[in-house]
Amino acid sequence: PTNLRVVIMGDSHSVGDPAQTWVGPVAEQLNWEPEVNMAAPGRGYLATPRSCDGSPCTPFGGTVSAIAEQNPDVVVTFGGAADGDFSITQAAAQYFQALRSALPDATLIAISTVTTEDQAPYWVTLHGQSVQAGVEAVGGVFVNVGQPGIGNGASLSAEAQAEIARLVIAQLS
Repeated sequence: PTNLRVVIMGDSHSVGDPAQTWVGPVAEQLNWEPEVNMAAPGRGYLATPRSCDGSPCTPFGGTVSAIAEQNPDVVVTFGGAADGDFSITQAAAQYFQALRSALPDATLIAISTVTTEDQAPYWVTLHGQSVQAGVEAVGGVFVNVGQPGIGNGASLSAEAQAEIARLVIAQLS
């Protein structure tokens, strides 16, 4: 099978050496060619990233044209934790609608919001529902990975990254 061109849009959970994050194992298992990773620490549906290496310094909604320029077969969006206790329903819906308009034939995938706090605040669950509604409204795929990062502190542990990879592969295979 031909390798798929993939853009990853996300927050710090997707930044770094692909072999050390969920991105590498998923790309290998699902035949994604070297993906274009536009993830940036602190990026969300509402939140502007803390730093931006080579991608627009905007929330997800402001990245659609940069994503579309890559002409991907698949776009994976993973984030929401940086948005905090604010509704992302409208922002998520608008982002996925804009992505679908820009990339009518691409597969759009959204991964549920994951936290590394000691327990998942209720708004994390609400964010997951908003993301699911937004991506499914445009014919995309929602992947619920649960909360493997609970208690990880500042960033996801290697074990949490591996669990996310396992669940994404299982649900997309």
